[in-house]
Amino acid sequence: MVKRDIKTPDPIPLEGIQEAVSVMETGRLYRYNVMPGEKSVVSKCEEEIAAYTGHKYCVGLNSCGSAIMLMMKCTGLEQGGEVLSNAFTFGAVPSAIEHAGGKAVYVESNYEHVMCVEDLEKKLVMYPNAKHVLVSHMRGKVGDMKAIADACKRHDAILLEDCAHSLGVLYDGEHSGHIGVASAISAQSYKMINSGEGGFLLTDDPDIAAKCAVYAGAYESLNSKHTTVPGPEYFKEYPTTIPNYSIRMSNLAAAVIRPQIKTLDERTEKYNKRYHDLVEKLEGSNMAKYMSIPKLTPEVTRMVHDSIQINLSKDLSEGQINAFLKECSAHGLPVELFGHKSNARNFVNWEFAPAEDPLPMTAEMLKRAVDCRMPLMWDDSDFEDLANVIIESLEAVVKK
Repeated sequence: MVKRDIKTPDPIPLEGIQEAVSVMETGRLYRYNVMPGEKSVVSKCEEEIAAYTGHKYCVGLNSCGSAIMLMMKCTGLEQGGEVLSNAFTFGAVPSAIEHAGGKAVYVESNYEHVMCVEDLEKKLVMYPNAKHVLVSHMRGKVGDMKAIADACKRHDAILLEDCAHSLGVLYDGEHSGHIGVASAISAQSYKMINSGEGGFLLTDDPDIAAKCAVYAGAYESLNSKHTTVPGPEYFKEYPTTIPNYSIRMSNLAAAVIRPQIKTLDERTEKYNKRYHDLVEKLEGSNMAKYMSIPKLTPEVTRMVHDSIQINLSKDLSEGQINAFLKECSAHGLPVELFGHKSNARNFVNWEFAPAEDPLPMTAEMLKRAVDCRMPLMWDDSDFEDLANVIIESLEAVVKK
């Protein structure tokens, strides 16, 4: 029996609480309300995020959804422009495409839960007017980015990366988000940094960074109060030709994020050890033949395992899968099925941006793929309970 709350987020470190209180005492929550020569808390946070990921430019925003939307706006997405993206992702991604004025076209995701390169090649031919490819690293799983980048280059498409789940993940020794021209990370409560809501747009391209800052709300000459954007010459006429969406990050959000950046590697190590112990127990059990763990792309040199995904065997019927979910829930573990009719990660639920092409591979994967968070604040013994519930629930279903 699991007795802990699976939705338990990481707490805010004392240092972050103290800095947040300090910010509130000054009343200077607005990022641009700083004295001449001073850096805002958001600017300090942007510097630290950029240093961690290795990007040159960074703009803090009110959400990762805003960052994803601005990646497309800042790289020239036209109204109604087609954007190729994973069929398996969270509903916020097609929502961001719609927000940017684009039209989502979905690419199959495979049993490793990453974009299928073969289907990307097919869709790039089918949709020659699609000039943006937005790859979502769902649950931190990074696909074959070299092959994806090569396909984009050959078809003259701009590659963007949704790294909401992949903060801390290394691809070929470099932080995720460096293959595309820009990337977005999240500070929503269930991510590796927690400010409730928040996000960052990261890039090495000065034009993208300048446009992003203005879209976010750097009107008039407020870009001069940023420290991780290019010089004034890159801002050109943007403050008068680009709308101000007022989607800046606040100093309060940045205050609670900053100390969490310092512990990212330490927490990643703890997550990964628990994950490997859990996988070892599951794969060593008598129920191992009824489940498989998605494999990482070989170029992923460090993963961040803050959750576990399991592909249930094709030997299990739909009824048995539903019975398994009910067994887990009855024992305190609300395991989620990605393909459930109400799951926001199931593309059939995106009626605001419906799929126009069949997606049989993704559909088949989703109806057998289950998902479970691994809260950092749990004790090691809680993960023993988690493993036992999964194994025993499968056992109960199979033996009926």
